[in-house]
Amino acid sequence: MQFIEKNSFNVRSAIYRLESEGSGLEFLLFPMIHVGSQEFYDEVSRRLAKCDLILAEGVASRKAALLTRSYRIVKKIKRMGLVTQREALNIYALRDKILNTDIDGRSFDKGWASLPLSFRAQVFFLMPVYLIYMLLFGTRETIAENIAVEDLPSSLEVLSQDDDFEKLEALVIDERDLKLIRAIESLHEKNGMDKKIVGVLYGARHMSNLVDFMIHKLKYRVTKAEWVMVFDL
Repeated sequence: MQFIEKNSFNVRSAIYRLESEGSGLEFLLFPMIHVGSQEFYDEVSRRLAKCDLILAEGVASRKAALLTRSYRIVKKIKRMGLVTQREALNIYALRDKILNTDIDGRSFDKGWASLPLSFRAQVFFLMPVYLIYMLLFGTRETIAENIAVEDLPSSLEVLSQDDDFEKLEALVIDERDLKLIRAIESLHEKNGMDKKIVGVLYGARHMSNLVDFMIHKLKYRVTKAEWVMVFDL
């Protein structure tokens, strides 16, 4: 399954509908990226408004915020004409439907502190270098270049992995995926007969583990898939 696609004309996100026989719950998966067009976030907001419940990510941690700083710089680059999810997605209007199913900030900070000091220093050293590059030379193509996300790791991901990278990946992706999966499993077991539409608003990188669990463990199946344009090139 492909969650984010880059082609010659644009970047698109696939919104999947998952259903299971004998369950009243219907899940809509919204694979997100941190930057896009205002039209993309407006369309996601419109679809989220039809959900009865929204499971959303969000780690209340200054360390986590630092790791996503590079995305927030985009709004300062006028030539891109893009906005960030944080500023463009109308979450406030949906606040009564939202359930944060992410790990807490203390757990994230503890996991971050367990990474080697040299690796953490490298990450924070490279961050401003990347930010300066984006300010001077960044384009939509720069962002789109490695943005495609599928349910199998790309060759680039495989080649770039080492022990420290895998530990960071486990913290940023796997541990948070497990928290989301447990929340969905509990929802399925306790409210499976309820007729509800549940939106899952998470970064595209989190969708692979989730879909694998829902299909193979909870026996859901994809009943519909729609592409929504994130931004054109």
